Amino acid sequence: MVRRQAERRRRPERAAQYESPVYRDLQQRLAAAVRRLRQQREWTQEEAAHRCGMTVRVYQRVEGEEVNLTLTTIARIAEGFEVDPVELFRVAKGR
Repeated sequence: MVRRQAERRRRPERAAQYESPVYRDLQQRLAAAVRRLRQQREWTQEEAAHRCGMTVRVYQRVEGEEVNLTLTTIARIAEGFEVDPVELFRVAKGR
């Protein structure tokens, strides 16, 4: 079985945290918001990654709910999209 890079670095005693409903909800909200903001602006993932100061692969992992982000990365995303960081965690309408 191939494990994602982030899973290899996780401490075994914290594994359950990454499966908790609260963690999954935050990760899903962030991914959906980033995807929505990018699509509203008609940006490619490459353009969004550039504006957020990250590699395309890291950006793709954000949209794909595959990464545990730091506050500095969340700040870069908010700055790249020119939104308040709170907007990245709002529940999307119709959800």
